[in-house]
Amino acid sequence: MLERFIESFSRAVTGEMEAMRQRIGPYEIRVAEGESLQSGSGREDSVGEDRFLYAFRVLQPNDKLVQGGECNLVTETSDDLVSILSIKADQIVLSSSRPIDLPGSGQAMLVIYPWFLYEKLLSSLRALGDSDAFHTDTALALFGKKKPRKLPIYFVDAELPPSLNESQKQAVQLCRQVTPAFVWGPPGTGKTTTLGHIILSLLRLGQRVLVTSTTNAAVDQALSSFAELSDGRAAIDRGGVVRLGQTQADTCGAGLLEVVEIRFAEVNDRLVHLDARRSGMLQQIARGKLLLAQLESEEHPTQLGLFESAAMVDTDPRQLTALFSDNNARRLAALSTEAQRRAVEQRLTRLDQAARLCLDRRRSLQNGLRHQQGVVVSEARLMLATMTNVYMSSLLEGERFDAVIVEEAGMATLPTLFYCACLGSKRAIMVGDPQQLPPIVQASDAFVQRAMGRSIFQITVPEPQVSDLVVMLDTQYRMHPDIGNLVGGLFYNGRLQQGDNTKGNERIAAGAPGPGAAIVVVDTVRTATCEIPSGSYSRFNEIHAQLTVDMASQAVDDGATSVAIIAPYVEQVRRIGKLLSAAPRLAEYVECRTVHRFQGGERDIVIFDTVDCDPLPPGRLLSGKSPGSSAPNLINVSLSRARGKLIIVADVSYFRRHDPSGIISQVLAAAQVSATVINP
Repeated sequence: MLERFIESFSRAVTGEMEAMRQRIGPYEIRVAEGESLQSGSGREDSVGEDRFLYAFRVLQPNDKLVQGGECNLVTETSDDLVSILSIKADQIVLSSSRPIDLPGSGQAMLVIYPWFLYEKLLSSLRALGDSDAFHTDTALALFGKKKPRKLPIYFVDAELPPSLNESQKQAVQLCRQVTPAFVWGPPGTGKTTTLGHIILSLLRLGQRVLVTSTTNAAVDQALSSFAELSDGRAAIDRGGVVRLGQTQADTCGAGLLEVVEIRFAEVNDRLVHLDARRSGMLQQIARGKLLLAQLESEEHPTQLGLFESAAMVDTDPRQLTALFSDNNARRLAALSTEAQRRAVEQRLTRLDQAARLCLDRRRSLQNGLRHQQGVVVSEARLMLATMTNVYMSSLLEGERFDAVIVEEAGMATLPTLFYCACLGSKRAIMVGDPQQLPPIVQASDAFVQRAMGRSIFQITVPEPQVSDLVVMLDTQYRMHPDIGNLVGGLFYNGRLQQGDNTKGNERIAAGAPGPGAAIVVVDTVRTATCEIPSGSYSRFNEIHAQLTVDMASQAVDDGATSVAIIAPYVEQVRRIGKLLSAAPRLAEYVECRTVHRFQGGERDIVIFDTVDCDPLPPGRLLSGKSPGSSAPNLINVSLSRARGKLIIVADVSYFRRHDPSGIISQVLAAAQVSATVINP
């Protein structure tokens, strides 16, 4: 059975790689301030071969940068394959097999071919055949091929805090008692808060835990939730929690290099001391070179006569004290220009040698710290990393855990999820929402879509509302009750209750547009036109684009500071973005993105632009009629990002005529029950 899984997943990943090569190009990431990190041969013990190291500053964060990954470093004169040795905040260290001529500006481009990540995933999947090194039974149970297991509880955890509601407490208990376990977290139900308590509960059971997800944002939110708990904060302070990988978010002191620096503070202090010494030497060298140039210009090149003495220069001793002690500076000031020049040259040679020794010593200490990274990772009780880092990072290659928790599990591709589950010996816990966005897959091939484009909820718990492996968090605290009831009635069978959160949301709903209404339907009533630009599959609607910006402008004029415009089509987002850029006063408060970019986010006001109208038929993004259509998930995510006001821009009669039973028609019909309807 394991061999069939590996074979099927390998075939699907190979098909997805081919689709990526055909449909999307490489990612380009600008870097600057490049510098070489060593002199001499560049021998790098931690790599195991002659390597040359370079440091750069990443100008814009990117999830595609993964420690252990490979990419091309493109400068003005070269194009070299490099490995990503380490990432800390916006600093990246690259390793090359040969010296690279860095441009004077220090600027370069990292070119990442996204299918490279899948090549590494393929090799990781094939390694699963060595079943003794992996816990494949955990993965097979997660995929429904082995029976779920009840787990012994050796002691009863302290009573869960009263701040958790009953469904949240049930979710924590489920994750302690059975594997696999699924926590179904509709929007605004405190899924991340519950996850923090699940992690803490497992650590109290003596478990070693891996928390992973498809995005850095989800991993960061899980860490933040855990750090807010007093015992979680204490675990971080003890150095037992490690956040692996690049992130711009606050790592709460759990970043890998932060933990290494704290645990090996003496080495870090020596590095700081070496940096200060080398910096001082480089300043001396710079001043010495200026003095040397001055001395050389003052020497007389003409041949001395029989009775002439060597030329003298009236050198200010203060100039020489930049390189020599006060006594030596005064003594040298009385000598000839030639004697001064020789002394300065000798001093510069010694300073250069000393600066190189500092650099070599610093590199040796850094190599030691890199070795200690492996020690810190192997001793961590809680590890947090993206799923890409889980199979890419050499630091995690031999690590195994008692429990593997996947946040936003519904968005994870099945092959990646299977591999991650194989790292857990006792538990696999899936946290997510089957009613939100599924994995993103480029290939249209039916086999690839089936093997990679479905959610793990579809595979194992296709009817989550009646499964013993699932607890649904049933009380939402994000949305205005009118919005919560709309979302709960359409997508959660009316099971979503409304928490006590009306105070702040009523204030948002009171503002424009549609003052006093939490839901506003802007009905364009056959006044707009939907088009597809030449050479594209995406859609745009100029009238809708202008309307959404007008609505956002009204909201901002009335004091709104958190506004999202969401559209299902990239072309529409691009056109709305151009309109927003022409109105700089909106830029600080209004963001326009496709639905996928807002998964997991929330805003005070959300403007959902449906785009579709005559003369085109409804697009599959909003009214997909196939059994596996993600249209309901896409619409659910769009609506549920709103805290206090939801504005839907749509030609209502168009959808009623073309798709009367479709999900978008159901949304518009339900929304109009409590909505303010505007006809522009």
